[in-house]
Amino acid sequence: MNYKLTSLIIAGCIFPLSVHALDTSSLPFLGKAPSFVIEVTDNQDLQEILSEELAQQRKNNRQLQQYSKPGKIAYYESKLLKERLRAEGYYQSEIRSNTSENKFTYRVNPGPVYLIRQLRVELPDTLQLKKPPLPELTEGSPLRAKAVLSAQQTLSDAIAAQTCLYNIDVNYRAKVFHENHSAEVVFIVRDSPSVVFGDITISGLSSIDENYFRSLLPLKKGDCFKRSLIDVAHLQLMESNLLARADIQIENPINETVPLAFNVTERFHRTLSAGVGFQSDEGPGISVSWENRNLMGKAQKLSLEAYLARNRQGFSSNLNFPNFFGSHQSGTLYADLEREDTDAFESKLATLGLELSKPLSLHLRRLVGAEIEFSDITEDHDSDTFALFSLPFSLEYDKRNDALDPRHGWIAVGKVKPYWDLYDTSTSFVKTTFATSAYFTFEQARWQPTLAMRGALGIISGIARDQVPANLRYYVGGGGSVRGYPFQTLGPLTDGDPDGGLSFSEVSLEARFRWHQDWGGVIFTDGGLAYEESAPQLGQSLLWGVGFGLRYYTSFAPIRLDVALPLNKRDGIDDSFQLYISIGQAF
Repeated sequence: MNYKLTSLIIAGCIFPLSVHALDTSSLPFLGKAPSFVIEVTDNQDLQEILSEELAQQRKNNRQLQQYSKPGKIAYYESKLLKERLRAEGYYQSEIRSNTSENKFTYRVNPGPVYLIRQLRVELPDTLQLKKPPLPELTEGSPLRAKAVLSAQQTLSDAIAAQTCLYNIDVNYRAKVFHENHSAEVVFIVRDSPSVVFGDITISGLSSIDENYFRSLLPLKKGDCFKRSLIDVAHLQLMESNLLARADIQIENPINETVPLAFNVTERFHRTLSAGVGFQSDEGPGISVSWENRNLMGKAQKLSLEAYLARNRQGFSSNLNFPNFFGSHQSGTLYADLEREDTDAFESKLATLGLELSKPLSLHLRRLVGAEIEFSDITEDHDSDTFALFSLPFSLEYDKRNDALDPRHGWIAVGKVKPYWDLYDTSTSFVKTTFATSAYFTFEQARWQPTLAMRGALGIISGIARDQVPANLRYYVGGGGSVRGYPFQTLGPLTDGDPDGGLSFSEVSLEARFRWHQDWGGVIFTDGGLAYEESAPQLGQSLLWGVGFGLRYYTSFAPIRLDVALPLNKRDGIDDSFQLYISIGQAF
């Protein structure tokens, strides 16, 4: 029986060729951008696969730059197509090429697809393993390189899950039999000792508590040895925001144990920063903040910030404790002082609170807390004081790729915050807000446009509007809301001054473009309104703004400059345009 060893051929079909960006203008022949046609009889799926393969090769394969004559290019492209055909299980294909000045034609006869007639896994005698199903590869299925490599990975993962092997080495051997168009695939698992983690040594710590450092590790002495746990340990250490570097040395087994040595370099834990911003209706604003990310040696983070703007001044402090009364739960104590003077109200606030945050899954986070806010509110020359106790609760589902410059994914946040006035126990109400944003980027298009969408709704229930402290009502208009209109003015007004509402709705649509590594731009439209009623009046027409902006991309976030115009300009209230300067995207 004739057969041929083809393991190298299969692997070669999957491993990418050396690729670089190809400037077709440098090719005497391809510079004319000839089109191509691939014809596969009675196999549309295979025809599409080969067409996509050749398109990618023309785009990326540097080898094409070595050829200028149509005949040589056709020969090389036919060779690439044959390699892809073998990767799809066709080992007796024939390709005829026809070249002209403007078009290449490849007529492909793939021949029969080779099917797997025998599939085996060879294990060492010392390894007891429950053999996993290999859905990617079964007897009777085509011999496709991608399926073979996927099954190899599935088998490796199963061994890693069921054993404590020091090394996991899974190879394969493939034979094809041309006389009956079949194949045999054998996976071979190499022997390796079964071990556990041994002594764990740590060097390089200066201010981090060693016991806390060890608590960050998902492994300990005596645990089953798994290299995946070492990878998780490295990831968790770097995500702690305490380290600049973490090297992990895996020693050779000693008496069936594997010692680990962690050599780390701590980050600078203190940061002083400042920021500036500008909005037409609020004027310039500045902020100064200081942060210590390792206050007491266990990643406690103290943040202090002072900000000053024409309408608002304040000071905030936050002390965050990781693993606060529970694994992966953080607790934050906060205290804020703020003074605000707007056309709607004047307020002086002092707030104390505790917030507990815990991830429920990879993307879902729950936040609960308790807060008391002492306030002195002046509205229409009448002053009132409040002592509002609240129990905020929120859920956040975040699948964005980046918080400050999202290009993919979406986020949805729901917040419920019941209030009780300790000065007037008959006063209570509930403030509920829901907001969501989604992002879609067209990576292959020119300037990589991102379509960003946002929507938000809010309701205050259980109380009349004039009984709600003015600073807690809903206001719409300005940066972060509906651009193009003065701050807080899209809603009920009395003599031109905002009254605030018991509900609101907002929508935004933004197209973002990036034509350079450092520069980009946006066009946008925002709409919204605050309502007197406790439910959003969705049948009522929103007020809309449109505009454009410039983005300068830094290493951490874009700096944005937006110019917005009101589409529903109101005499005596709205200016012809508004200007906004800040850090991060609008949403």
